[in-house]
Order: sequence, then structure tokens, then C-alpha cells
Amino acid sequence: TKVSSSALTKFVLGTLSDDSNPITHSDIREHHVVSISTGHQVADKPLDRGLYMRDRERKLAVQRDIKFKNGGGQVLSNVRAYVDGFLENTTDLEMKRIIIRAGGVMLPTPSGCTHIVTSMQLSGSKTQKLLTTKSRIKVHVVKPEWVFDSIKAGKRLSEREYAIVKNSAMKTLHDVVKKESGSGK
Repeated sequence: TKVSSSALTKFVLGTLSDDSNPITHSDIREHHVVSISTGHQVADKPLDRGLYMRDRERKLAVQRDIKFKNGGGQVLSNVRAYVDGFLENTTDLEMKRIIIRAGGVMLPTPSGCTHIVTSMQLSGSKTQKLLTTKSRIKVHVVKPEWVFDSIKAGKRLSEREYAIVKNSAMKTLHDVVKKESGSGK
């Protein structure tokens, strides 16, 4: 009682609209799993990362405003910081909280930052990029102690003493005078 393939095909095609047809009325793929973190399974288009970052920054700005109204200082106002790598004697989460509480802004990427906070030397490529890139904003690579000492002093201290990366091409008046007095002239 072997059924021919043409008879089987004719039967299946004749029952496509029938609820008992397992091909057209299967519920095996009906239960979708949706990630609560991204929701990408239900999105109609790719995730717009720029929109996400703008919305995130807006929410963080509201949080900063609330913290400022609750007594946060402005010692680090105009500081846009990025934490890169290991921080000695603190964690990156704690450092971010301290900078925000002192009036600074934390950035998720180093682009647009005024300060990179780290306890280690940057990699060679990062250092080269930092020293050779022409930018409107001078980026200071500082130790975490700069943040702590600035808050303790109640004002933003000079980054020079806390610098991780020092650009030898950028001489200050202090450096020139020190060199002149050290050479015996």
C-alpha cells in the first residue's frame, strides 16, 4: 500500500487551507523569544545607536540636575571625562559617581572628552593618536588622584602634576624658566 509521490503531493496541496495541515498551520514557531535588553527581534528596522545615545545622555542629564540640586559641587564643571583602563585605589563606577557628583560629565567613549582618567600608560597607538590629532579640545590624561585632590582643594587643579601622557613638544613658561635656571645662565 505504497502511495505514489504524485498522489501524496496532490493530497497535501488539496489540504493547504485545512487546519489539520501541519505545513501551513504549524504553531511550532509561534512562541517568539524577545530580548528585553535590545528588543531587536521585534524591531522593524536596525537599532539607531545615535538615537539611543542621545536619549541616554538626556536621561543622564536629568539625573545630574537632580544631584546638583541635592548639594553636588561644581568643582569639575566643564570636565567631560572618560575612564580608560585600570584605576588605582578605586573602581571605575566609583570614579564616575565622584566625577558626576562634582559637576563633571562622564562620556561612554573618549570622543569629545576633556579628560581621560587612568592609572596606567595608554597604549602606544592611543598615545600617538592623542598627541598627533589636531583637535579644538586639549585632552588631559590624568591619574585618579587629580579628581580626588581637586575635590579636596575645592577647585580644579592643574593637570600637569597628575599627567600620564606628557607632550614634550608643548613647553610651558614654567618649563622654560626651570630649564634656563638649571643650565647656569
